[in-house]
Amino acid sequence: MSLTHPLAAAVAAVLLWAPLAAQTQVIQPIKAEKTTETRTVPLAAGSTLKVKNVNGFIHVEAWDRDEVQFTGEFKPSSRDEQVKVVLESGKNGLEIRGEYPKHNGWGSYQGPQCQMTLKVPRRVVSSLETVNGEVALSGTRGAASLTTVNGGVRAMDLGDSLQATTVNGAVTLERVQGGLTIQTVNGTIKGTGLDGLGRGVKAETVNGTIHLQIAGLKGHLTATTLNGGITFKAKGAEQVEVAKRRVTATFPGGDQDIHLSTVNGAITLD
Repeated sequence: MSLTHPLAAAVAAVLLWAPLAAQTQVIQPIKAEKTTETRTVPLAAGSTLKVKNVNGFIHVEAWDRDEVQFTGEFKPSSRDEQVKVVLESGKNGLEIRGEYPKHNGWGSYQGPQCQMTLKVPRRVVSSLETVNGEVALSGTRGAASLTTVNGGVRAMDLGDSLQATTVNGAVTLERVQGGLTIQTVNGTIKGTGLDGLGRGVKAETVNGTIHLQIAGLKGHLTATTLNGGITFKAKGAEQVEVAKRRVTATFPGGDQDIHLSTVNGAITLD
């Protein structure tokens, strides 16, 4: 009895059920000069997108296609090095990361840069992270995490929960629907057209003002500051307590927590 046919069938079955291997593209300009590179890779709606950078902004805008268009604006280092950008697709989504040369030693050195601009499917779960540069996201309908150190964070027309974090920069939000967690150290927090959708709103800074416009306030408000005033529209509020540096209130109809905190700055809630 021949084993050839059953063996071939078994191998075919293994290949059929094996997970798809990751597909990788690498972008690294050869010449030591400013240049722009563009790549397009497929990404199904509802997938996860991770973008990591170091020196350069990350700007992401939604479009109605099941693919990601990446555009990188490259600038070489003072030693003619270029950033290597890796685009890695797998069963869990797409990861785009900038890999930077290591630098040791003394003397003046200016590292390479890559400014990243992307167009992505509207329904995507996003994690965007850089160190030196702004992070901006608009138009998506999935949960998002935006992180930088030296730069601002901007978000516009989002339809799910958002976590936005920076150290030296402002956070600016427009028309964000979903739970919010916002943190900065040296910067203001400003948001218009917000709605926590019952999932809560948390905004914290140290050196900066907080000014938020939240639709249909429902839940428990706590606002604290050390050096600055607190202003909010108390119409319909219950259990209002006003102290020198702290205000608490309850808005009937929901149980979400609205927590606003700064040290050096005023708080305004519309």
